[in-house]
Amino acid sequence: MNSDFPSNTWDWTLVASVLAIPALLAVIAGGVLAGALFGVHPLWSEPDLNLAEAAAMKDRGTIQRLISHGVDPNAPARVRPGLLTSEALTVTPLEASVGTRTVSTMELLLSRGARMDDNARAVVVCLAVKEEAEEILTYLDEHGARERPDCEHVATPW
Repeated sequence: MNSDFPSNTWDWTLVASVLAIPALLAVIAGGVLAGALFGVHPLWSEPDLNLAEAAAMKDRGTIQRLISHGVDPNAPARVRPGLLTSEALTVTPLEASVGTRTVSTMELLLSRGARMDDNARAVVVCLAVKEEAEEILTYLDEHGARERPDCEHVATPW
């Protein structure tokens, strides 16, 4: 045997080491693509938001998408722990919007069909008082200048 040529074993070892990384990447890419067919993201999972959770997170895009798909902007929904408080709550999207302390989410909800009757307004006002959400209180005073309710007699979700 001529020693100038490598042995067959050495040739296969070289080929295997050169092809191992591309083969591994191909397997990973195949797994990612297979997961995508079933809606699984390979790096993170983003939970679906209901309308109250979207309001609590100031996610205007999700709010608009859900309402355009027929979700009732007045329907109470469960908000996961950590979004508004440390515990899960069932609140309306308007109530959840108070937790953001910004008016834009509340304005969007009201412009897209959310209603605020006297009872709902009392809860929203008292939540804003409890949360010291001055922007919300100013907005509510300017848009429907009614007397503020006695919050000692209004049950709020948190």
